[in-house]
Amino acid sequence: MIISKTPLRISFAGGATDIPSFYKNNHYGCVLSAAINKYIYVTVKSHSEIFSEKIRLNYSNTEQVNSISRIKNPIIKACLKYLDIKDNIYISTVADAPGSSGLGSSSTFCVGLLNALYNYKGKSVNRNKLAQDAAKIEIEILKRPIGKQDHYAAAFGSINLFKFYSDETVTVKPLDENSKNVKMIFENLHTFYTGLNRDASKILKFQESRKKDNVKNLLKIRNQAEQLFEMLYNQKFTLKNFGEFLDTGWQIKKKLSNKISNKIIDEAYNLAKKKGALGGKLSGAGGGGFINLVAKKKLKDLLIKSLSRRELKYFPVELDSTGTTIISK
Repeated sequence: MIISKTPLRISFAGGATDIPSFYKNNHYGCVLSAAINKYIYVTVKSHSEIFSEKIRLNYSNTEQVNSISRIKNPIIKACLKYLDIKDNIYISTVADAPGSSGLGSSSTFCVGLLNALYNYKGKSVNRNKLAQDAAKIEIEILKRPIGKQDHYAAAFGSINLFKFYSDETVTVKPLDENSKNVKMIFENLHTFYTGLNRDASKILKFQESRKKDNVKNLLKIRNQAEQLFEMLYNQKFTLKNFGEFLDTGWQIKKKLSNKISNKIIDEAYNLAKKKGALGGKLSGAGGGGFINLVAKKKLKDLLIKSLSRRELKYFPVELDSTGTTIISK
C-alpha cells in the first residue's frame, strides 16, 4: 500500500501570470507562493480479484467500475491512462481542507496521485517531473484553464519564486525558510475560511475572455511577485511592507474580473483592516475560499472574534518544508 502526502498552498503575489496564455505572450509569468502544513493524502494499492469490480475509488464520491473508461473522476481517469496502469486498483483520498477553496486542491491531488502511482509502479521520479506531468494532465489533457503554480508548489514545498517561461521551462528560487523574514510572515499571518466555495476554472475562464484588457494589470502583478521576493531575499523588509504589498496586489487583482470578490468578502476584509490588519488577499482565483490577513500576532484573538461574527472560521497554517512525499510503502 502506497500513501502520499502532498501540501496545499497559499499564494502571496503573481497569481494569474502562471496561465499559459499570459506567460507565452509576455515572455514569462512569476508567482511567489508557499506550501502549507495542510495536506491531501492519497492511498493506492492493488484491489483484490475477489471483488466484483476491478477499480474502486473513494474520494468525495465512491466509484466501483470495471474499466478506466467508466471512471467519472477526470483526474484519476487521466492519471491512470497517462501511466498506462491497467491493474485492478484501489485509490482513496482524504484532505485537510475543502476542495474548490483556493488552496490548489485539484492540482495538489494530481501531484499526490502521480507520486503514489509512480511508486506503485516501482518508479521514483523527481519533483520537477511530478509537477510537469501534473500540469500537462490538467492543462493540456483535461483542458482546464488554470495556471501551473499549484503543481510546482505541491511538488517542491516550502516558499519559492516560480518563473514560467514562454518556452515552457520553469525555474524555482527558494527562500530560506529559517530566515527572519519568512518566520515573521508565518508568525503574523492569519488565515480564515469564508465558507464560500467556487469553481476556479469558471473564474479563470472569464478572466481569459478579458485577457487583452487585463495585460497591464497582470504585468503589475508579475512585477510585484519579483519585488516581494527580492525584498524578502535581501532582508529589506518589514511586516508593514508585507501587508501593504498584499493589499496593493489584492486591489489590482480585483480589477481582473468582477467575480474575484463579492460583498461578503469585501465587508470581511474591510472589517479586518479596521481591527488592525495591515493587508491581505484571497488565496487562489478568488470568489471565496480562504482569506489571508497580515496582522501583528497579538491581534489574532481580536480578528477571530470579529470575523467569527461574519461566520468566517480561523484556519491556522504553518510552512510546509517537504513538498509531496511518500509516507508509506
